[in-house]
Amino acid sequence: MTDLALPRAPARRPEPAHFRPAAPVETDHWPTMWDMFMGETARNPLVGWPKETFDILNRKNRILNLTYVGISDPEGIKRVFLDNAANYPKPGLVRRMLAPAIGEGLFSAEGELWRDQRRLAAPVFTPTALSQFEAVFARVAERTGDRWAQGAGDPVDVAAEATRTTFEIINEALFSGEVGLEFERDAGDIDAVIAAAAEYRIGVLFGAPWLDQSRIQRRGAAARKRLLGKLAGFIEQRQSARGEAQDFMTRLLDAFAERYEPKVAAKLALDNAATFFVAGHETTANGLAWALYLLSRDRQAQAWAREESAAAWASSSNPAEVLEKLPYLRMVWEETLRLYPPVPRIDREALADDEVCGIPVKKGEMISVWPWVVHRHRKLWDRPELFNPENFDPEAKAGRHRFQYIPFGAGPRICIGMAFANAEALIVLSHWLSRFSFRPVVGHEVFPYAHATLKPLGGLPLIVERA
Repeated sequence: MTDLALPRAPARRPEPAHFRPAAPVETDHWPTMWDMFMGETARNPLVGWPKETFDILNRKNRILNLTYVGISDPEGIKRVFLDNAANYPKPGLVRRMLAPAIGEGLFSAEGELWRDQRRLAAPVFTPTALSQFEAVFARVAERTGDRWAQGAGDPVDVAAEATRTTFEIINEALFSGEVGLEFERDAGDIDAVIAAAAEYRIGVLFGAPWLDQSRIQRRGAAARKRLLGKLAGFIEQRQSARGEAQDFMTRLLDAFAERYEPKVAAKLALDNAATFFVAGHETTANGLAWALYLLSRDRQAQAWAREESAAAWASSSNPAEVLEKLPYLRMVWEETLRLYPPVPRIDREALADDEVCGIPVKKGEMISVWPWVVHRHRKLWDRPELFNPENFDPEAKAGRHRFQYIPFGAGPRICIGMAFANAEALIVLSHWLSRFSFRPVVGHEVFPYAHATLKPLGGLPLIVERA
């Protein structure tokens, strides 16, 4: 696989007029407790941010029985995620919220269990290991494009189509398509699992889970049972009868088998399968939809990205070679993740007293880092509210703090699937752009919604036409 961290510098282009993408309006005051637990902020945590959030780098406040330290200063983020990362594990509250959905996989595990899984999983995520999936990315992108070509010119919900595309990609890459999952039948269960994990639950907050019996929780529990049952059946089959398949999950299961007895290896494989399938495809799908939205509003940027993509695919049918020829589209993708980071919030909990950017942090206090805020902070970016791919030209990136841009987290716990997601997105987007143009549907208002991941509320219809 191509090293995505070292793109070639694109030729300098004249800067187009930039537009302001959809975002909630900043307020003059902090949300009330009612707003946070029962009002609009409870339904969408992006709503209600006051103006000062994007002007002040750090802030400490108390919500019910928890003290939060909000950190947007890159040096503070570095302190928490890298320099003193051992002092800041994922909070027990967050782990309890996620445990029903993804168990003790890489995303939620801590301590020795996390280190073991990260070490064992690392070979599965090397560039060489991931390169075999690039053909899957291209094949599924082409299948989606063929479907669009049947009705080119009609509105298409690109959020739903991107979700279907990444669902099919991860189903093939992780399970060789053998787990028995179908988009039309099972996508609703994945949505239900994510909604249940993301819902604010008083019972989890106060250690009384029996209080959490909402309709969302009941629906999520039923969906988890169906989804995890299928994944567990696949893993059991692979353990008992190894075949020729060298899909992602078989390799991961083999790695865990070297360290753990079969029952534990199967459980960890299941937890990670749920993590990668439930969260992995959703985050990339949202990024694809947001990228198409941004390009549909910036015709010049779309024209440049299309020209580059068409030339790349005309010169080679090898996805690895195509990836080498997409410097401008890479800038568009990185800018997309700045404006609409896949996970808008990251929390940590202090194990011992510390100091972050001059703020005393006591044992048990929560550190809250919002990529949504960091990426739009007025002290860190020039006109951060505008869509501007030039934010990620090589010169601009070289002058930026390493912890100022964190769409995949940072430090030892940076997302292990980052290279997979970036390659998938660039191959899929370039394939679509080489065949189609995208423009807005008149009258449709786009609005971002923090639903564990960051997605467009109510879908994202665009006019899709053959290029």
